[in-house]
Amino acid sequence: MRTPRLQSAFLFIALGLSLVLAFTLFRPFLSVIVVSAMAAVVAFPLKQRISDLFRGKGNGLSSFLTLLVVFVLILTPVAFIAYQVFTEALVMYADVSSNRDAYFDTLARVALEPLQRLMPGFVFDIDSAIKQGLGIFTANFGRLFSGTVEVFVDLVLFLIAFYYFLKDGPRFARAFMALSPLHDKFDQDVFDRMSLAINSMVRGQLLVALIQGLLTGLGFALFGVPSPALWGSLAAICALVPGVGTSLVIVPGILFLFATGQTLPGLGLLAWGGLAVGLIDNMLGPTLIGKGAKIHPLFVLFAVLGGLALYGPLGFLLGPLTVSFVFALLDIYRLLILRDRPILTEKSRITNDLA
Repeated sequence: MRTPRLQSAFLFIALGLSLVLAFTLFRPFLSVIVVSAMAAVVAFPLKQRISDLFRGKGNGLSSFLTLLVVFVLILTPVAFIAYQVFTEALVMYADVSSNRDAYFDTLARVALEPLQRLMPGFVFDIDSAIKQGLGIFTANFGRLFSGTVEVFVDLVLFLIAFYYFLKDGPRFARAFMALSPLHDKFDQDVFDRMSLAINSMVRGQLLVALIQGLLTGLGFALFGVPSPALWGSLAAICALVPGVGTSLVIVPGILFLFATGQTLPGLGLLAWGGLAVGLIDNMLGPTLIGKGAKIHPLFVLFAVLGGLALYGPLGFLLGPLTVSFVFALLDIYRLLILRDRPILTEKSRITNDLA
């Protein structure tokens, strides 16, 4: 006998198995899907402006034109910088391999000797460490070429997904809201929170990191530090690490100039790092990152670090995004479940203080 309970149980089991199977199918492309969806959220206002030029018509055309603008203005420079970084990395690898003794002596004089004076028992084998690092680089060198096809495929998939998220993103959101058991206003609140968090992180944190990396590379080029594009790119990555940021790259660059007898360039890079790069972090950063995020800086710190550990390179975006999603659900829980309780005001205040 087909009772309603039996039918519901069968439906939920079948739905659960199909969702697991669908997740398995999509899992290799999750990073591409997530990045393209986030890029579409950031670029959607541009798409709306282009659509207004056609008086609200031509949704597909405006989406394609937005994709074209992003490709020309963002992806092309990124590809050029990536090629420059790859070239400089090869040059640096060859230089270190051919002048290994000179680099070892300089590193020992600048870094190890002061440490050994402070900690007499400190021992560090530079030769084995450098050999191990070079061995890792050599072992993975072939992957740079074998991954070229994979990178190209991911880029093509990103562009396709980006186009469809721009074109049909609102329709996807409406379909999700239709399936959600929550009231539409709560679903809309979740989407608004996610949009604010994505724009805050991408336009804020990522933009600040790119500016700091660009200024770091420019400073290295001005004051004579080799491979400025390589170190500038590394500085942009380090800028995403809260608390230390670009100092992980600028300080060794300053020490390199002083160690090689270039005192004036070293002082110049020190001033450049403190003014050009530091002011961007202290003045522009809070303005862009804090706008719309509504997350306490303590939670942002651990969200970024935990995101990097859990999600990998995309964790600096997905970590704060996850926390924003949690706070959105907490607000819905406060409004939907606790609305009739007399302690609602105090709980509301605590939730808002956390955010």
